[in-house]
Amino acid sequence: MEQIAVLEGRAETPGSRDILMEEEDVVSRCRKGDLSAYRDLYIRYEQPFLRTALRILGRPQEAEDAVQETFLKLHRGIGHYREGSKFSTYFFRILINTCLDLLRKRRFETGSPLNEDTAGGSPPREIDPALERAIEALPERMKTCFYLFAVEELRLNDIARSLDLSVGAVKANIHHARVKLRRNLTPVEKENAS
Repeated sequence: MEQIAVLEGRAETPGSRDILMEEEDVVSRCRKGDLSAYRDLYIRYEQPFLRTALRILGRPQEAEDAVQETFLKLHRGIGHYREGSKFSTYFFRILINTCLDLLRKRRFETGSPLNEDTAGGSPPREIDPALERAIEALPERMKTCFYLFAVEELRLNDIARSLDLSVGAVKANIHHARVKLRRNLTPVEKENAS
């Protein structure tokens, strides 16, 4: 029934204030050129970034490249981060933009739709295979909004900032994704029950 939990939303995570204070310290150390601070960020963000990039790009090698490029962009542009804003949102936005750039480049080079050829390795999280296929079939923006909300558990405001959308647009994409997923999964669930 994880399928239902993913469709219904998520709970708040405890300890978010401690995480914010810790991130501010790590960012401050990064700005001072402390390479161990970058290693701390890599340890914290590598897996969520890989999952997100794989979900968006669908190709393991491209996902790894996107994560590496994201960390390089952070290293080169750490001075652009505005203190007081949420670092994880800033950092995820770099990743999302990097992934979207790769998708545009792929589409330009091959002339194919953005979500074509999404066969990657096994799903990065234990999700019902039918749900996995249904999520992959969603339009790109809808899939990204739904994935960041339901799987990566980002807040609506953070998703909106990361994707440069209004909160209303993010909510609409998530709502439409849920409707499509329910509609597409209902026949599968009935088949499995028989």
